[in-house]
Amino acid sequence: MDRRQFIKCAAAAVVCGAAAQPRKAAAAQERPLRAGALPPLQEVRYFGGGWAMHMYTGRTTDISLSTLFRSPSGRMVMVDGGWGADGDFLLGELKRLGGTVDTWFLTHAHGDHYRALGEILKKPRLGGLKIGRIVHNFLPLDFIAEVSPSSLRHVQEFLHDLARSGLKVERPAVSQVFDFGEGLSFECLNDCDLAMRRDAINNSSICYRVENNGKSVLVTGDVAREMGEKMVRLLPPEKLKCDVCFMAHHGQAGAEKPFYAAVRPEVAIWPTPQWLWDNDLGGTHGPGSGPFLTNYTKCWMQELGVKRQVLLTRDVAFV
Repeated sequence: MDRRQFIKCAAAAVVCGAAAQPRKAAAAQERPLRAGALPPLQEVRYFGGGWAMHMYTGRTTDISLSTLFRSPSGRMVMVDGGWGADGDFLLGELKRLGGTVDTWFLTHAHGDHYRALGEILKKPRLGGLKIGRIVHNFLPLDFIAEVSPSSLRHVQEFLHDLARSGLKVERPAVSQVFDFGEGLSFECLNDCDLAMRRDAINNSSICYRVENNGKSVLVTGDVAREMGEKMVRLLPPEKLKCDVCFMAHHGQAGAEKPFYAAVRPEVAIWPTPQWLWDNDLGGTHGPGSGPFLTNYTKCWMQELGVKRQVLLTRDVAFV
């Protein structure tokens, strides 16, 4: 989903229900991370000896999600990866860190999550990268053609390149646990629901509960309101409760307050560019000019007592 589509979706969300939520805008509890004179990758002490969690911003100003888990011994597990423009950077980074990805999870079929991998798949011999398997549960192509025809061509191209690569591909099942050793596991929490035709691709996001040496992380992708409500309704509370939560759909027009109330995170991570954080339409408009719902989400986090909010305006490693 590019920025133009994102703005269109945000405007639709405002029409559908933002006016029914009379909350004042509020700043997040922590100031945005800024590069300044800091090292290229900022480290945040959190896991305390577990797998490091590297979160990369996009090489453009668009929304994206790109997360790497790396063990003390150097094993790597990847989640999403960002846009095609992020592919060369990500390839170089993964090769620098060892060059072998055990498992690559894709949350859903929007380009800001899978197309960096798509660019790597186009390279001869994956550009020197080794990948053990790809795990995804993209919606059927005929369904995508109905609900989001603008997404179809790129998804078809990606799946063609994935098949041509010869890589092992797995479809996750609800409650399936992927155990990577050294204290890391991913548990699949949901499945696609073809009855969810509104915001269908976002609602098809597969969420994972990640256990990392005593700390829990909820990977949400772009899960939207309907799937968030379904997960709260069907899952035991202990499955959703996590220490760290990725903000769904980059923190706006995604899962709503009851979902985050069930998660009750200590840390909220925003895979969100500065313009979206500021609700800035762009150009000369300035902060507060856009149709985005980030300020509502910031309020929810404060009301729910989230201790720390981290805005990813630069690459960060949680270690």
